[in-house]
Amino acid sequence: MDRTTRIHHIINLILFIILSILNFTHLGGTVALVILAILFVINTLLSIITNKKHIKNNSVTKDDYKQK
Repeated sequence: MDRTTRIHHIINLILFIILSILNFTHLGGTVALVILAILFVINTLLSIITNKKHIKNNSVTKDDYKQK
């Protein structure tokens, strides 16, 4: 796992913990929960994109394995 993927995972963990705490304690309100949920989804999508780039540039894919 490279540096950018680690950063996305850490941000996702923090957002998920905050979202869970606010949801269970009913402190955040609907607007805050929706904003945090949208940020969580956006960061997850960015994490998937960076992971695809990392695999494409540095790792062995299924096609590379089949060629050997």
